Amino acid sequence: MKKIYICGKVTGDPNYYKKFLEEEDRLYSLGYYPVNPAAFISANEEWAKAMRTAIREMLLCDGVSLLPDWKKSKGAKIEVQLAKKLGMDIRDNKKWI
Repeated sequence: MKKIYICGKVTGDPNYYKKFLEEEDRLYSLGYYPVNPAAFISANEEWAKAMRTAIREMLLCDGVSLLPDWKKSKGAKIEVQLAKKLGMDIRDNKKWI
């Protein structure tokens, strides 16, 4: 089962948890093993520490699912840049089918 990391805007989005959870459920229903950073990083975690945790988990994945708002996030852009340099499979979330 492919592990897919969920990437999107968190900081400044009061609904981030819900959208990440919806994507987690969707990926799971498609037969993937979703890795949802919103599920394992505390909402009040300091940004740099949260990014280190998120990146560590992303590196254990086979691919990255991009939520529509990822380009509005400094952290998501860092994650995508690193994933690209490492040759990970990166797709807009609706392209994981």
